[in-house]
Amino acid sequence: MSAIGGYSSDVNLNDLNYVGDFPVENSLGGFGVTSGVTDDYVLELDPALKNAYRQGLSIQVKFNHGNSGVSTININGKGAVPIMKAMNGILVDLDTDDLGTINHYLLLFDGTCFQVVAGLKSSIETASETAEGKARIATIEEVNAGTSNSTFVTPQKLASYVADKVTGLWENKGTIDCSMNPNYPAALAGDAYTVSAGGKIGGAAGEDVQEMDVIVCLVDNAGGDQASVGTSWNVIQSNVSQATETIAGIIKVASQALVNGGTDDLSAITPLKLKTLLDSRLATETLIGLIEIATQAETDLGADNQRAITPLRLKTRLDNYLNRESLLTITAEQIGTTMYHTPGRNRYSVVNGNMILIKDIRLKRTGGAGSVSAWVMNFPKPNNSPTGALSGTLTSNGGQTFFYNIDSNGRVSISGTFIDPNDELLFNIHPYIARYPIEYDATSPA
Repeated sequence: MSAIGGYSSDVNLNDLNYVGDFPVENSLGGFGVTSGVTDDYVLELDPALKNAYRQGLSIQVKFNHGNSGVSTININGKGAVPIMKAMNGILVDLDTDDLGTINHYLLLFDGTCFQVVAGLKSSIETASETAEGKARIATIEEVNAGTSNSTFVTPQKLASYVADKVTGLWENKGTIDCSMNPNYPAALAGDAYTVSAGGKIGGAAGEDVQEMDVIVCLVDNAGGDQASVGTSWNVIQSNVSQATETIAGIIKVASQALVNGGTDDLSAITPLKLKTLLDSRLATETLIGLIEIATQAETDLGADNQRAITPLRLKTRLDNYLNRESLLTITAEQIGTTMYHTPGRNRYSVVNGNMILIKDIRLKRTGGAGSVSAWVMNFPKPNNSPTGALSGTLTSNGGQTFFYNIDSNGRVSISGTFIDPNDELLFNIHPYIARYPIEYDATSPA
């Protein structure tokens, strides 16, 4: 006779025959306690499994230690296979502490792994703002503290919390006539009275109030004058006067148009609108306004027409250029190949910034004796000189007469004949006024 699950039968299980090599223990399973110290558990059943794992095999197991992560089980040396659990419709590896030493676990072989069918701790995640899950009811202490973000509040605890906090809220008690300077009335925290007639509240030495002001009780009190209960009340001014030069009161912010107009005397100017006005009030020849002081470089250049020159910068400028002489040398770029000159010797002076004086300029023909009639040098451009004003005759040290001309671009042309290789033309022309600052033609003579 055998008994299974409380059912008695005369059938002897030892006499049963099974098709193929499927033994009885693979159908009924077994129970055992694992061994080992890692997540690769070992289970020895007695009687032992005779054949390989078959799909549908169920085993009851008590684990000798908790797991730290992904786990396997090897039963009677039949091979280690994964232990997995079902999560959201799929099989996943075990998490840390899914297996413990208290519970008994039912494992079912599905042909690939042993699924944990029963015994697992709840796999439901903790609820959050982005995920559904499990949560604990908050204690009343947690509700009052208001710091927990992982528990939930029941209606009963919410009602208790609100009831504790709403005491002292505003309650309208009607109007109070302050024309006769009454004392504060007896009141509870939150009681509020609207002033129907101005005067004082709290007796003759109380606070000044106006019609429509509101007095609010801050702390429960039995009423009285300003000295006894004044600190238990607050006066909210709702009828403040317009501010003037002698009265503190309310005032509106001026618009940009009012600020720019400059005639309103009842509005306040903000820093932004003042800056906007000042930024737009730049001085011109026809408008009084702000003006920037020129730097010394801008003063010396003389091209800026929007900045002001200070006396110091003007004096510095005049000291540098009045009765001052700068000595300049003709450069290779300023003389053509037709004429020969000695670099570093042929010089002219610039007096007071733009008066040109010839110091010692001597020219020879590059090819020796012969005639010249060409543009030969660049000098500072004249300052609007009339046509022909910068022309004349010169004499060489051989006694030959030469004609010269300086056009509006400062180009110097000469014509005449050198009688021998040592014949020199002394280029001693009259002083002239050049453009300021000094300019030269950008093209060099041929």
